[in-house]
Amino acid sequence: MQQPVVVQPPRHPRAVGGSAGTRQRSTRIVHQLLRSSIKSGVLKDGENLNEEHLITSLDSTRSSVRTALQMLADEGLVKRQRKMGTIVQGKPVQLRMHDIIATGSTPIEYVRFNEHIIPSAGLIRERMQTDVEHVRMLEFVMSVDSTPIGTLTAFQINPNAPTPMHMVEAARISELFVQEYGVPFGRMDCWVDAVPADDRTARMLKVEPNSILLVRDQVLYDTEGYVHEFGYAHYRADMVSFHSSPDMQ
Repeated sequence: MQQPVVVQPPRHPRAVGGSAGTRQRSTRIVHQLLRSSIKSGVLKDGENLNEEHLITSLDSTRSSVRTALQMLADEGLVKRQRKMGTIVQGKPVQLRMHDIIATGSTPIEYVRFNEHIIPSAGLIRERMQTDVEHVRMLEFVMSVDSTPIGTLTAFQINPNAPTPMHMVEAARISELFVQEYGVPFGRMDCWVDAVPADDRTARMLKVEPNSILLVRDQVLYDTEGYVHEFGYAHYRADMVSFHSSPDMQ
């Protein structure tokens, strides 16, 4: 005799955190969607992130949303307080990928704190495509609204290039290049990576040692293809992101 089929009643969507089989349960994806929205300025400083709204708008579960919000709090991108909820904090800085200025109207201040003439080791010569025996090394701290966001170490072939000690608001790289090297700017080649902060850099940027920093290697060429400067900048990953667009020429 055929056994009767037992049909289980459907569970209410609330019992499973949303409509069965469709709800986005990945904490990683929820975290990245929110993080990207904060870093790009879509979610503004001071904006309240309502859990119920996020569960619905992201088609997610309460557990995923809460865990993602705590991850953002650990990164310093939001503040979580009882009775107040979760508030976006901080003003992210979007840097142009192939420039030294930010998108929008955010001014970046540069202060030079170190300068040395050093021997051009093999790796420096190779990166700068030169045979000179010595180069000038410069170090800067970059700040926005008096908050340090990064450091820059630059190597110059011309030790007498008129590099300013202090720029309250950095101009475009094409303008600074002409001022410093007296020839038209060609291009800026970049490579972006991520590293943990060493003790010295962490102190300068006011972050904990081993905090994640974004690193941008940059090589500056003139229109004839000659290298005039090689450098690398370390940026706070909790404050800085990079943006590139065909319109940013």
